Amino acid sequence: MGGVAALWLAGALGSAVAATCGSGGAGGVESAGGGPLRLAVVAMQATLDKAVDPLARARAAAALGAAWLELDRQDDATRVLQQALGGPLPARERAAVLLDLGTLALTQRRHADADAAWAAAAALAPDDVELALAAELNRLRLPEATNRPARLQAALARTALLGDAAIRARHVLNVAAQATTLGPEGSALAWRAHEDGRALALAAGEQRLAAEAYEGLATLAEAQRRPDDALRLAEQGIAHARRANARERLMQLEGQAGRLALQLGDAERALAAYRRAVEHAEAVRSDIPVRYQDGRSSFRDTLEPLYLGLTDLLLRRSDAVPPAERSALLRQARDTVELIKQTELEDWLRSRCGVDPNRLAWKPPAGTALLHAIILRDRLELLVETAAGIERRTSAIGGEQLRGEVLDFVAALRERMPLRARAEGLYEALIAPLEPLLAAERIDTLVVVPDGVLRLLPFAALHDGRGWLLQRYAVATVPGLSLIPPPRTARTELRSLLAGMSEPGPVVDKLPRELTDNMLDAGAPAGSADPTRQGGAAVGERSTALREALALPGVRQEIEALALVLPGAVLLDRAFTLQALKAQMRASAPPVVHIASHGVFGSSAETTFIMTYDELLTLDGLQSLLSDGRPRESPIELLTLSACQTAEGDDRAPLGMSGTALKARARTVLGTLWPVADDAAQQVMEGFYRHLAAGRLTRAAALRDAQLSLLAKPTRSHPFFWAPFALIGDWQ
Repeated sequence: MGGVAALWLAGALGSAVAATCGSGGAGGVESAGGGPLRLAVVAMQATLDKAVDPLARARAAAALGAAWLELDRQDDATRVLQQALGGPLPARERAAVLLDLGTLALTQRRHADADAAWAAAAALAPDDVELALAAELNRLRLPEATNRPARLQAALARTALLGDAAIRARHVLNVAAQATTLGPEGSALAWRAHEDGRALALAAGEQRLAAEAYEGLATLAEAQRRPDDALRLAEQGIAHARRANARERLMQLEGQAGRLALQLGDAERALAAYRRAVEHAEAVRSDIPVRYQDGRSSFRDTLEPLYLGLTDLLLRRSDAVPPAERSALLRQARDTVELIKQTELEDWLRSRCGVDPNRLAWKPPAGTALLHAIILRDRLELLVETAAGIERRTSAIGGEQLRGEVLDFVAALRERMPLRARAEGLYEALIAPLEPLLAAERIDTLVVVPDGVLRLLPFAALHDGRGWLLQRYAVATVPGLSLIPPPRTARTELRSLLAGMSEPGPVVDKLPRELTDNMLDAGAPAGSADPTRQGGAAVGERSTALREALALPGVRQEIEALALVLPGAVLLDRAFTLQALKAQMRASAPPVVHIASHGVFGSSAETTFIMTYDELLTLDGLQSLLSDGRPRESPIELLTLSACQTAEGDDRAPLGMSGTALKARARTVLGTLWPVADDAAQQVMEGFYRHLAAGRLTRAAALRDAQLSLLAKPTRSHPFFWAPFALIGDWQ
């Protein structure tokens, strides 16, 4: 962000203190769950709505667009910045809007458009030294930029022409940050620019900028393996950030201080710093945009190191305290892990306001164990909570090794390969340390809160050398204790809506092209004609090929069998249109919804969908469909997605079932991790519902008994057939 709009935004943020998430006013402003920036956005939107004078409206739109850009709300930023550009702004303010539009284009990897916007900004005021410098520094962010070290040196020299110390400090620190990314080649320039930026910021009384400069210097010192100097610089930065109440900067600086104190062997100092870092992170979390670059999210780069750093230290400290203090520390560690789960799901939903955590404390009932599996770099931590309290066990397997073993195991599962040795190895790491505790508490239900790659793992398929875990425990999954309501024992009314697609209709022409190309490539015989070639006949061939590839012949038998068990409406094939589904949901508000159709849970909500006969049902569409007109106190009890699957090898994809439960306000979701043989799916689903109808078993136990019946069949004993069924949410 650059120019005048950036200054307006900084001024607005200075008076903002807190906010809450929810639906706001015009323009889709979220006014709930938020930090200072979201509160500022609400105020800016109100200013824009009230403005009558064209110039005042354009200025308000420019400020609001800059704020939306900071929050990475790209559609909102585009709309409002274009509105500002259409107003009667003076040349310099118009240039500031163009600078922001260029930054937006860079974020969207439209590099030519970004360069053009920045050039247009500079051309509006060719004699403006600051504007020309801002345009040049922005152009140096382009991947195509050449001769960056020399151009950054020249830019630093040009900052001397700026009169205002605060403005000069901002540009000098921009040079410093870009030089840091050059590695050893830019090290000297980065040091000099950070030092100059610090002096300018202090002279101007700009505490926030001074904190930024100290953070940069600390980072450079840490890279040179001088932790003492780095910690001293970080703590100086913290002092300035506190004076500015810059919590987003404090979050980073305190995390840095905690990491450095740990390197120096001062665990107490590190723990205190990490506690403060997480406190600041929670205060501004909703202001941290969900960004993805090269497969990594803002959560994994920004927040996860803070949460995991605190969790690690709390667990380590629990070794050295009396039992009464130990339980308190373990619960603090568990609560920190819960913050990780909330933020991961926010990232998957791509919304910082998409998760409304349940803050009610509850304990597992007798016979149930809650397992938080926490993957750290050097070990695996297992927090087990039962009716008797919370305990900790540790497995000496590092994160990278565990990831490799889980991925190998899941790949072997999906390919129906022999896997006893892999299953036993993972059992030793994940379950064996818990065996005495589980036996002493007479546990029959294991509820797992998985971490990272463990979301891909069907725990029921682990093996202790004598039998499968399924044969000893009912297994369920929850995305986080704070993300589901407390389980309840009340019997579920089984009035249902059964919907299935055995033969797809017009929906095949609405599937993402990349997905259909992969399907056709996988199914095309060698030497066959290319169904993707242009022309009416080829389009028809493609559609026919897709219909054949997507046919689910077993769905009709599954729906017909379930209709004998579950009272309610049935929508099959041509009757299973999106409009018919909406009409049935509005008419009967069934507590049980069973959908047997293709669906994919991808790495985000945007890549997740379910197929009806004629349309793709997105996650937002599913939320609207299942909750429209339904009282919040009467959620869907059970949502079953029997032919859906998670993207292979993507440990974020299983968050889709959790996200679906959250968005649809469903207490329990039953789905599959990979495509299941028709007869296996029908047997498990029919057995599951029959057990529920009998009213004697919990949902987790009903699924276990249905899986055990399938396991007993010699031709279906491999866990490929019975292990992918995943029960998520309320297991009771």
